[in-house]
Amino acid sequence: MSPNPFSKAIPCRPGNPIHLLNFMSLDEYGAILLDEQALRILRKIEEPIAVITVVGSYRRGKSYFANTLLGRHDGFKLGSSMDGCTKCIDIWDTPFYHEGKRVVIVDCEGIDDPKQEFPWANKLFILCLAISSTLIYINGIIGRDDIEKLFLMTKIVSRIQPPNDYQFLPNLVVLLRDFQLDDPPDFVEEFLERLSKVDDDAAKEITKFFKKFDVYPIPIEKAVTNIYEDLPPKYLNASTMSGATFAEFLERCVVQINDPTNNMLSIPSAYEATINYAAQKAHETCLEDYNEIMNQMENKEFPISWDEFEIIHNDVFEYVVKSFFKQIIGSADQIQSFQKKFYETIAIIKEQSYMKNSAAMSKYHEEWADKIWKDCVKPGLEIENLFDTDKFEEAIELFEQTYGTVVKPGHEAVQVLNSFKANQYKDAIELLKTYGNLREERVNEMLARQEAEKKYYELLQEEEKLKLCLCSLLNNLYFLF
Repeated sequence: MSPNPFSKAIPCRPGNPIHLLNFMSLDEYGAILLDEQALRILRKIEEPIAVITVVGSYRRGKSYFANTLLGRHDGFKLGSSMDGCTKCIDIWDTPFYHEGKRVVIVDCEGIDDPKQEFPWANKLFILCLAISSTLIYINGIIGRDDIEKLFLMTKIVSRIQPPNDYQFLPNLVVLLRDFQLDDPPDFVEEFLERLSKVDDDAAKEITKFFKKFDVYPIPIEKAVTNIYEDLPPKYLNASTMSGATFAEFLERCVVQINDPTNNMLSIPSAYEATINYAAQKAHETCLEDYNEIMNQMENKEFPISWDEFEIIHNDVFEYVVKSFFKQIIGSADQIQSFQKKFYETIAIIKEQSYMKNSAAMSKYHEEWADKIWKDCVKPGLEIENLFDTDKFEEAIELFEQTYGTVVKPGHEAVQVLNSFKANQYKDAIELLKTYGNLREERVNEMLARQEAEKKYYELLQEEEKLKLCLCSLLNNLYFLF
């Protein structure tokens, strides 16, 4: 690795060049082939991505300036003859971090290589316009040939269907490679003035299509510094693209460009496909995270109290929702639609976990109730050792008190106790009544009390269910608003 010999102020970036795509002449149209290794590198980028593409004449030092952006002279291959070296599009395989963005440097094949096939030249430039956040055009000092190339650029823009209400074209930076005059007060004005003298239409078209437009001459250090200071991320409508969404957008654009029946590259349709891809990917990965944590809770801890269940669910839900919103992109209506679908799926999974915990809670309370009944009540129901009224009431009171010490609050605990009152209590009373061990008036009082308590606990059970439903509803409303 060698540092840039022209300026120590430009950091030297580690890595190597790799192909992003090639052009294959399969027929009269040909096809763009994307490299899977490069796509894997792009998909791993979680931060907003910024793409700097260097284009221009195949003899104007594109690769040299691409290396300068990397702070080195031994990166992208340089040409040593009249033939261009880059016969495809290459990227730097180590996107570097800069002011909250991951920067991808793209070295593009020369757009006027005499060995280049005509369909490829147009497709190449259309793709560069679509995928770049900053497009650097290496230009001469404004000669007739340069004007023709710049004018061709604006004509190619007309073959791209733009999205509504959003600027999709990259920042355009023209680098005046052969400029050796004294610096003018404003290079953009100087450039446009010279451009107008040769072709006024070309100057008007450039300013019409490219809203952000800069011109820099040598020295290189100033140009590189200014390019990085004014480097935007790549946007999809109003959202920044991550590496994964950028890779998907790139693939969608290539599919359209490869279609011989397409005369236009539709950015809206590529955006739409990318938005749906991002939503589906976020939906899958976030549900997987939610499922994994809820399953771990089920396998290790069920049953757990409902308060703890809600705390765990809310923590997991908040985590996956934040992750979900970081990944999805699109309009407000699209995001709301994706969010609604995601919440509905989460609610189904939560209900499944709820039912599993409820079943475990019921089993837990049934096992404890059986054990306590056998210890506190069952011995006094043996024929040779039957309770009298007072002893029976004491045993029932001890059963309920002991049961209360192991209860996990919730409707399942109430349901199990109600079941005992409707069955074991009733059978015990009938047994003791048959043998005359219970006074008639006490039997009636017990039965009446049991009926009242049964209704009371049924109301408590309904209240518990309503609380859980309300808690879930409030939780969803919190994230909706």
